[in-house]
Amino acid sequence: MAFTPLLHSWLLTILLDILILICCGTGFLIFWKHRNSSDSTHLDWLRRWLIAIFAILLTLGPTIVTSSSSSAISDTNVFFAVDVTGSMAVDDAHYGSNQTIPRIQAAKDAVENLVSMYPGASFAGVTFGASASLALPPTADVGAVQNWLKVLEVEPTDASNGTQLSEPVDTLLLAMQKVKKEYPRNIIVLYYISDGEQTRDVEASSFSPLRQFVDAGAALGVGSTQGGKVPFISPQDLTSGQGSSPRYLDEPGSSTPAISKMNPQNLKEIADQFSGTYLHLDQNTTVASLSSYTSHSYLVRETDRKHSMRDIQVWPLAIVIALLLLWECGADIFKQRKYQ
Repeated sequence: MAFTPLLHSWLLTILLDILILICCGTGFLIFWKHRNSSDSTHLDWLRRWLIAIFAILLTLGPTIVTSSSSSAISDTNVFFAVDVTGSMAVDDAHYGSNQTIPRIQAAKDAVENLVSMYPGASFAGVTFGASASLALPPTADVGAVQNWLKVLEVEPTDASNGTQLSEPVDTLLLAMQKVKKEYPRNIIVLYYISDGEQTRDVEASSFSPLRQFVDAGAALGVGSTQGGKVPFISPQDLTSGQGSSPRYLDEPGSSTPAISKMNPQNLKEIADQFSGTYLHLDQNTTVASLSSYTSHSYLVRETDRKHSMRDIQVWPLAIVIALLLLWECGADIFKQRKYQ
């Protein structure tokens, strides 16, 4: 049993109750002083005290509180930062099998598996190449994530200006800030997927500003350290495929094919900067191995959200007060007729 003041203020309620007690007490003192000449009886004042007491209880608002809870509500936001530069088209990656696939395909397979590891979570996707963009705004719609993966491809070679591994930092910061503002208690998990190859002649920015938002995550490496030839990707290749005779890029100023190699050291440094772990996806390793790298509580975190309902039970008191008032009126009418 709890109490909910009917005047929505304990101060006003207490003042009203004191006023009721003062009025009733003053009336009783007057009766007691002139009891020999008064037509009131002790029974009358017992009834009036009962009216006062029940009225005070009514103002306190006796309340029955019922509690309920809802579970299986995910409070996790998963961010994917996926490299879409030309080197991600190199056909030297593996994902849990000996079959060789393009690096971008290994990245898409990883994202698809990660989504299944976070039932009910919200997902967001950032792609980075010549620039970074929030390609998939935060959504709990798994179908939207699958549609994004269907159109996720490397950028055309002519549009590329090399790889800047820290390109997505600012975009991730803005998106994560917005999530934390709206859902301050939510967990944020970051998966950075790339071959780790830095080709722009600029110093990479640090991922450490993300630490204030990221609770867990990993830098996932795709490709091989032996490397492979970099295909030339045209806009037509993205829609119709490269065909049986793909073209490859040459080293600048020579006819030697350009070789792109995965750089695990860069990815380890990135993971360390945002307090994540590093995992190389290869023939024997998929994102299923992450449960041994990161806390399982971040993979599927559910919350029990408790709800309480307050039901003010004043009607029994109101009935009692109404009956006592009817008794008071009846007694008063009887006395008036008696003395007529």
